[in-house]
Amino acid sequence: MYSLFSLLLFMVNLLIGPPSVTTRQVGKGRHPSIAVDPIGKVHVVYGLGEVILYTSSRDGEQFDEPLRIDSLPGLHLGASRGPQIAATDRSVVITAIDKAGNIWAYTLVRATGKWQKKIRVNDIAEIAKEGFVALAAGPNNDYTAVWLDLRGDKRNKIVGSRSTDGGQTWLPNHVLYQSPDGTVCECCQLSVVNEGKHVAILFRNFLSGARDMYLLKSRDGGLTFGKPEKLGEGTWMLKACPMDGGGLFMSADGNVSTVWRRNDKLFTARPGQSETELATGKNAKIVTTAKGDYIAFQQDGQVWSMSPSQTQPSVISAGGYPKLAVMPKNRILCLWEEEGSVRAGFLP
Repeated sequence: MYSLFSLLLFMVNLLIGPPSVTTRQVGKGRHPSIAVDPIGKVHVVYGLGEVILYTSSRDGEQFDEPLRIDSLPGLHLGASRGPQIAATDRSVVITAIDKAGNIWAYTLVRATGKWQKKIRVNDIAEIAKEGFVALAAGPNNDYTAVWLDLRGDKRNKIVGSRSTDGGQTWLPNHVLYQSPDGTVCECCQLSVVNEGKHVAILFRNFLSGARDMYLLKSRDGGLTFGKPEKLGEGTWMLKACPMDGGGLFMSADGNVSTVWRRNDKLFTARPGQSETELATGKNAKIVTTAKGDYIAFQQDGQVWSMSPSQTQPSVISAGGYPKLAVMPKNRILCLWEEEGSVRAGFLP
C-alpha cells in the first residue's frame, strides 16, 4: 500500500518529470556501506549470507569484481546491521559483528595490497549482541569504531575504540555514553564521522520514555567527548524501538548536518539550530556540499532523494537502506539494496 505522500509525489513526478538517475548493479548482496578515500576512490562492503564482499571504483561508474573478504559465521545482516567500511590513503578497514556479539576488523594495507587476518575490536568477548557498529577514518591513518555494548550491566550503552595504526591493532574500549535511565535505544544503528580533530557520534537515546536523537562531539580526535546534545525541538514517546538511526555528515571545517526520523516524518537539523521537517520516510542519510544538503531515504519500498536543486523528493528506484558519499567535483553517489542486489547511481 502506498501512502498519500507517495501518491502525491508520484503525480508531481508525472507532471514535471523526475530527474534522470542511471543505476547500475554493484553486486549480489545486502546492506552496502560506502567510503570515499582522500584521492576519491570509492570503497564498498556488503554481505551475502555470511560472506563479506568488498569492491572498489575509481569513478563510481564501474566497480571491480567483488572480492570475498571472509565468511563470518553468524554475520549480523539486515535492519541496518551489516559490515561497515572506512578508508585512508594508506589503508581500508572493514568491521563486522557476528551474532555471538564480537566485532571483527579486517585491514587492507594499501602499500602491499594485502588483507590482514581479522582481529577482534571489543576487549570483552561477546558483548555487542545487538549487531550495530559504526566506523570512521581519521586524518593520520587512524580509525574510530563505536557500537552498542552490554558490558557491566547488560544494558546497551555507547562504547568505542580507536586504532592508530590503520586498523591493525585497537586500543582498550571506553564507555562514551550511558543513559541515566539504563539503556540507549536498543535497535537503532549509530553513526560516527571524523574530520581532523573533530569526531561526532549520532545515536538514538532512551530517556523518560522518549526515543530522540542525540549527538556526542569530540574536539581532540575522539580521545574525549562532551555532553550529549538532543537534536530537534520535538520528542518521540515510544514503547518500542523504531530501528532507524538516521544519518550524519561532517564537512571539512567540522560542521555537522543530520537527518533522522520522528514518528513517520523525517527532519534535518544542525547542532543548536531549529529542526526542519522534510518528508514522510525512514532510513535517511545525508551529505552536504557548498550547494546544500543531499538526502536519500526509504518509503513504501522505494528509495527517494532530495537535493538543493529539487523542490520535492523524487524516486530513484525500488529498494531501501540507501547510503551516500561525496565524490570528487561534489558528485553525490548513492548505494542501496534492491531485491538481493546492491545498486548505485548518482543523485541529480
